[in-house]
Amino acid sequence: MSGEPMNSDSNPCLEVSFLDTIEQRISLKCLQNNYGDHKKCEPQIENYKDCKTFWYNIYKERKRNNTKPYLPSKEERMKMKQEYINQL
Repeated sequence: MSGEPMNSDSNPCLEVSFLDTIEQRISLKCLQNNYGDHKKCEPQIENYKDCKTFWYNIYKERKRNNTKPYLPSKEERMKMKQEYINQL
């Protein structure tokens, strides 16, 4: 995933999720609003990190299984995310 352009195809955390949140933008907006104070933005930053970790693990698994594309389509990601949340 590294070296790829920053768009919602290569970074699912940039796109609007089913909760109408944009993980990366939310964390950056919090930092901007709090003058870069990471302590005040820990929940938003952790959410973004969790998002990246979740999709990176999907990417690795699909690559290991030679399932292409390595990142699922936006529609498929929505389904996967909903299934994951339903399991919680």
